[in-house]
Amino acid sequence: MKMTNVMLALAAGVCLAGAAETIALPKPTVDSGVTVLQALKDRHSCRSFSEQEISLETLSGVLWAANGYNRPDKRTNATGLNKQTIEIYACMKTGAYRYDAKANALVKVCDADLRNAVADHQPYAAKAPVSLLIVADVSDPVYSKKWNTLTHYDAGIVSGNIYIYCAANGLATVCRGSMDRDALRKALKLPETKVLHLNHPIGRPASK
Repeated sequence: MKMTNVMLALAAGVCLAGAAETIALPKPTVDSGVTVLQALKDRHSCRSFSEQEISLETLSGVLWAANGYNRPDKRTNATGLNKQTIEIYACMKTGAYRYDAKANALVKVCDADLRNAVADHQPYAAKAPVSLLIVADVSDPVYSKKWNTLTHYDAGIVSGNIYIYCAANGLATVCRGSMDRDALRKALKLPETKVLHLNHPIGRPASK
C-alpha cells in the first residue's frame, strides 16, 4: 500500500493494546538525488520552511542517511570507538517517534507535538513538518571520563549526513543546538544517560 505523505502513513499505523504504535518505513531509495559533489555544492542552512508534509519515502531516506544500516552491523554514520551511540527521534504533528534503524520503522514514544519544544525560542523551526533529534547514549563507562567527548563528534557526523541528503533531494534543513531539553527529556522519557545533542528541522523550502 503506497502512502503519499507522512500524515496518511501515521493514520494507517498499527496500534495494538498495550503496545507502542509502530510504522513500517518504505525501503530507502539509494539511487535518487544528485551526485555527492553537487550535493556538497548545494548544501546550506535554511531557516524558512513550508508546512507542507514530506512523503514517508522521503522521511525514510533522510533517516537512513542519518543513522541507517548500510551493512549488516554498521551504520551510514561513523562513531568513535564504533560504539554506535546515536539514536534519532522524529517529532511531528502526530507525536514523537524513535527511529528503529534495524527494523526500518518508527516507534511512537509520545502523542504530543513536540516541535515547539524543539524550536524553543526560534519559532521558525516549529513550522517544519518534521524535526529530527540527534541523541547519544552515553551509558558506556568510557564516556564517564572527562576527556571523552566522542559523542559530540558522532552527532556532528550524523548532522552532516542529514545536510547532504537534504541538499541532494531539494529539502530545507538547518543544524540547531537550541531546544528545550528539559521538556523534551521529560516527554520522551529519556534517562540521564541519553544526551540531546542537536536537532534538524526538515521540510520543503518556504519559497517552493
